[in-house]
Amino acid sequence: MDQGLMVVGAVLVGIAALFGLILWGLEVARKDFPQVLGFVHPTLAMAGLIMLVARFFIRGGAPWFNVGLALLVVAAAGGLVLVARGFRRRAMIRTVTAMHGLLGLTGLGFVIYQLTHR
Repeated sequence: MDQGLMVVGAVLVGIAALFGLILWGLEVARKDFPQVLGFVHPTLAMAGLIMLVARFFIRGGAPWFNVGLALLVVAAAGGLVLVARGFRRRAMIRTVTAMHGLLGLTGLGFVIYQLTHR
């Protein structure tokens, strides 16, 4: 069960990361993005994060998984800041956007590393 939760969680976060890269590209180009993409990205990311957190509480931590999970949680906090600004129709803070993405991708990398090096 623990392998399944990690795999599905990592896949969902990975798909969310792909959508996040598209969102980032549109933000850098200063173009409007499809609103559905703005809702799908955090929904998939949170579903994956919930699975990874559930795995943590069911089976306990693993060295690289713990680091990845912590980074994903911090990235999610930055994402909440961005979502709040989006709902208020305010401009995104580019530093927060970049850190959100970098922390999320790094955290996903650690989770995938843990999956492949058991």
